[in-house]
Amino acid sequence: MSGKYTVELTATAESVYRRSYEEAQACIKVGDVSNSKVTLLRMIDDALDNLIPHDPFDPARALSGSLSNVFRIKKGRTRICYIGSSRQRKIVVLYISDTPRKQGDVHDPYAIFTRLVMSGKFDEVFDKLGVRKPRSG
Repeated sequence: MSGKYTVELTATAESVYRRSYEEAQACIKVGDVSNSKVTLLRMIDDALDNLIPHDPFDPARALSGSLSNVFRIKKGRTRICYIGSSRQRKIVVLYISDTPRKQGDVHDPYAIFTRLVMSGKFDEVFDKLGVRKPRSG
């Protein structure tokens, strides 16, 4: 694969990243480098810096149904959902979740993410990258 992809975060993803970063830094500051918050930040950083840009459109990462143009990576209980453009060499992370997955639960990260996407929250990002927007039903 030639060329590197740039990775950007939406405000939604950035707020979760920022919270994770601040919590991890607080642990590091007091010498608790093995805290789960530090591990979580390392996992997110690895996904954003290495895993996603290396092979962003791996078919195994594609979501299905109405979200078939969206990809996700799982590391532990962390879910990172993103879209991208191979033409623009750009990946945009739409959503980061570090909450447990319980299918069918109102707090399931995929249920929350699906509601955000279907509400049109990320339509501008889809348009900017030239990615087909999901349709309900």
